[in-house]
Amino acid sequence: MKKLSWLHWLAILLAVKFLFHLYLNGQWSFHRDELLYLALGRNLDWGYASVPAGIGFWAWFGDRALGGSVEAIRLISTLFGTATVLLTGLMAKEMLPREDAGAGKFSMILTGLAGLTSGAYLRPCMLFMPVVFDIFYWTLLCWLFLKFINTGKSSWLPWFGAAVGLGLLNKYSVLIFLFAMLPGLLFTQNRRIFSDKKFYLAAGLALLIFLPNIAWQAEHRFPVFRHIGELAATQFAHVSMGSFFGDQMLFFLPALPVWLCGLYFLLFRKEAAAWRIFGWMYLTVLAVLLYFSAKSYYSLGAYPVLLAAGAAFLERQTANRLQWLRYAVPAFMLLIGTIVLPAALPLFPPEQEARFARQMAKMPGLQDILRWEDGNYYALPQDFADMIGWEELAGAAGKTWQNIPDKSTAAIYAENYGQAGAIEHFGKKYGVTHVMSFSDNYRYWLPDSLPANFQTLVYINDELGDDMPGFFQKIEKVWELDMPLSRQHGDQVYLCEGPTPAFFERINTAMERAKKEEEIDD
Repeated sequence: MKKLSWLHWLAILLAVKFLFHLYLNGQWSFHRDELLYLALGRNLDWGYASVPAGIGFWAWFGDRALGGSVEAIRLISTLFGTATVLLTGLMAKEMLPREDAGAGKFSMILTGLAGLTSGAYLRPCMLFMPVVFDIFYWTLLCWLFLKFINTGKSSWLPWFGAAVGLGLLNKYSVLIFLFAMLPGLLFTQNRRIFSDKKFYLAAGLALLIFLPNIAWQAEHRFPVFRHIGELAATQFAHVSMGSFFGDQMLFFLPALPVWLCGLYFLLFRKEAAAWRIFGWMYLTVLAVLLYFSAKSYYSLGAYPVLLAAGAAFLERQTANRLQWLRYAVPAFMLLIGTIVLPAALPLFPPEQEARFARQMAKMPGLQDILRWEDGNYYALPQDFADMIGWEELAGAAGKTWQNIPDKSTAAIYAENYGQAGAIEHFGKKYGVTHVMSFSDNYRYWLPDSLPANFQTLVYINDELGDDMPGFFQKIEKVWELDMPLSRQHGDQVYLCEGPTPAFFERINTAMERAKKEEEIDD
């Protein structure tokens, strides 16, 4: 029987990964952020309050072309995540000796297993968020630059520029990647790039692709800076150096020996001198993120090139000696990957998942799997808690809306974008078309004012609020979400009738301020 080539091994492992995600993608409902991105797809634009335009396009495509189901939307993420593993394998092949045409099987096994076992490859592959696209674009940029280094052909640079532009349309963190590449460009032989005309062609191409979003930001008074300020004041405030480095270990825990070997290979081995820029890039990314106390997962795109380098290094080292590593490393990856898999993906129903997570959190180094962005610990990982309760909430709000006789004098208001997105997406069968909110990009979709004959508000929040009784003549609590494992546990639906003049003054002023990009009082 003919032996499998490196390409066959990579294709088999990619197929297993793809099919595994297809099976799991529909097990749990949408994540709160996915519901926001679906809303962006219903309101296409060149930019949004917290993200560039790319995710909105893919949401539109998933809804219009693929049907908009959980499985259909997440198929897009799975395809991009699988493509990232493919690029990782191709980078590993690029770092192997070219004279050995048959080499690559072991490195493909390592990169493929990393894609099947590492949480940072698994969870983004399931969730429809900019993260999976961001990791893909960082990996694509590394592969394109690696091809430029290995071939010496500047024809790769325009492709690099186009990828930069598309990456920036997905997530601004590509700027971190570009900044992190500077040390390796300035202080290695790669500085020759600055005398290459195609480098400036690439820069111009990137700017041209990204220009519509810059124009949108300028038109809306650069809300990206307000968003970064909000993150710095809330989520970034809970980032510590210990948790940051702990997360770096956990992201690719089953592949830890591989990417650590890759970092060593890129930084210290003579045969990797031409690729040292990627080692410096990784260290610079960590330094930048630590300086700004940014979220630990912003570094995820820097790891695939380390995994590729580590896989190539281990294949080089075990070609004629240390053959036992060819069994020990994959066995380690499979063992650790099997243990941590339920923490990376929701394999079980919520109650069973919570019991499993509680036991896992007792293991050394894994206690932070239950740590949320507010710094506190809960029963489920935050991403899992964000996938529970939305259909129930949307059903309660939708039924309340359906029972209103004159909907032309009524509206639905939700306090956060998860609630608003869920009610719009799952509430279609109840006749819901739009939900008002001041959260994230919903502020741009508010009406200029409410009509003078406005009579009824369906109000969704986790509490009524002290000022609400003064805004309506009659307020009735019609429903409350009772799902302790959900992050939305305790959310309430109120039917508010007979608005007072104080309500009109408050809501119309708030909507006017939102249109002017001003801060809105609570």
